[in-house]
Amino acid sequence: MMILVGGALMLLFRYIGYQGADSRAQMAAAIVQESLTSHMKAGSADYQNDLLEQIGTIEGIRSAWVVRSEAVSRQYGKGIHPQEPKDEIDRMVLREGKNYQDVTGALFSDTIYRLSIPYVAAETGKIDCMSCHEAKSGEVLGAVSIEMEINDLKGAGILSAIGALVLLVFVTFFLLRSVRRFIASYKEPLTELATAMEKAEGGDYGYRIEPSESKEGYAAIMWTNSVMEKLDSALSESSEKINALIRIDQAKSDPVYTLQVGVNQLYEIERFRASIEKDHNLQEVYERIVALIRTRWGLNDFNIFEMNPITKSTRLIHAEKALLCDAVNSGCRADRLSGVIDSTQCEAACPKMIDPSVQYACRSYPIVEDLDIVISLVAQDVKEMPKIRSVLEQLGNYINASRLQIVNKKLEQSVRIDPMTGLYNRKFLEEFAALIVAQSKRTAIPYGVLIVDMDGFGGINQAYDVQIGNEVIKGMGRNIQEFTRPGDIVIRYGVDTFAVVLYDYEREDAEHVAEAIRASFKKKIRVNTYAILKSVSIGMAFFPTQTDDMTEAIELAKRALLEAKHRGGNCSVAYDSKAMPI
Repeated sequence: MMILVGGALMLLFRYIGYQGADSRAQMAAAIVQESLTSHMKAGSADYQNDLLEQIGTIEGIRSAWVVRSEAVSRQYGKGIHPQEPKDEIDRMVLREGKNYQDVTGALFSDTIYRLSIPYVAAETGKIDCMSCHEAKSGEVLGAVSIEMEINDLKGAGILSAIGALVLLVFVTFFLLRSVRRFIASYKEPLTELATAMEKAEGGDYGYRIEPSESKEGYAAIMWTNSVMEKLDSALSESSEKINALIRIDQAKSDPVYTLQVGVNQLYEIERFRASIEKDHNLQEVYERIVALIRTRWGLNDFNIFEMNPITKSTRLIHAEKALLCDAVNSGCRADRLSGVIDSTQCEAACPKMIDPSVQYACRSYPIVEDLDIVISLVAQDVKEMPKIRSVLEQLGNYINASRLQIVNKKLEQSVRIDPMTGLYNRKFLEEFAALIVAQSKRTAIPYGVLIVDMDGFGGINQAYDVQIGNEVIKGMGRNIQEFTRPGDIVIRYGVDTFAVVLYDYEREDAEHVAEAIRASFKKKIRVNTYAILKSVSIGMAFFPTQTDDMTEAIELAKRALLEAKHRGGNCSVAYDSKAMPI
């Protein structure tokens, strides 16, 4: 450090010395310029050599000379005394028209300061150069160069630097001695502070420092203990509340880590919940859970089931790779026990697993009385099971926080879903009809509308019973679905009446589908031990070719159905405005 400061002082004094030399050289050069200009104006230019010799005799100035530019030499000749450039520096100053400064020499040799100043032609000022010289304003006419010895300035600078260094050594000595005494009074408290910080780094904020006997360290220790006490209390309380809200992923003993991870997870959970609020239906919610398992934890082998504890029914929502268990047909053990089924806990933990050799964990998440969500995760290796169990815990955070939104989506779905067949109901069709009209204005996509009604359905309830009749209706819905495409919609419109909305169908294609549906009922519908044979009648209308109102298209299809009944049933009839007035 002292060496750096000493070097800086040397450079400072050297700079000051050079500034002094530069001022002297600038003054001498200005005198030469003014004197030469005055003598040239008076017609006594031969005086310049005497002037330069006189300047050279001044103490400290080694030499001075003047050089002419080529333009001046062409106009006035080379002159009595040599005025050609002595070196490359003169030529550079004549060429560029800029001052040049240079210092040559070493510590133990003469140090020479060189200054070369261009003589630039000007129209303004004390002398009008244009009146004597055939030159343009700003053109370089010549240059004045002066060399000075600055050994005296160098010596003075060295002596000053040595003196400053000696002073710096004494100041540094006393400063270090004072700092040592000051640090010694804080050594023990600082050691204790380091211990407290080390323990805090490891998650222990309960360490307290014993008060020091020194006055200097006492205040620091007391403030540190006070801050650590507040941190310990706040972090412990916050960690307990975080743990009460959610299960922390990869929990550690450090309360700061718990707080940080907990806040991050709560933020992600809230984003998930807010996203579910914007989903249109329960299926989109399930798709979001699937995406969460894939992206958040990188899992690619799992199943999701929807359970109804009241009806004991099970529906497969998603199978990422393959169906893991037979829960759809025989119920779910995890849902029945309302807990976690872990294959590592015992052999054949769940007898419903299709492949009992795999490692798996399943958990049921109760949502509402008639809805539980069961998620089954498969591990590729038994070592992954702790992660699988942790994921199930984390999923609980997301699902529990979103339970209200899931219930709302379930209620919205139940309002628009026929509970017997699982198909959309008449309310959905009314809403969907308005949507089709709005879309048609932009897309002009053609739709076919079918109204399918069973012939003589009332006789089934009389001959058998209502339960058998319900099963026949379910079978009727399945029959119709077999002849529709993914974009088509089947709606239970009445007791034994179904509406079918065929997306992007021309008239001929829609008539083909209607006839295929009618012909499918030539096969008997089997219910338990009964085989029931019933025909259907179908009315058809076409949107927007027959009407640009979907609700009206449904009414036209109903009018065509009435015509099919009048013809004896077991036929499909398209609406004809001339033959079928409304």
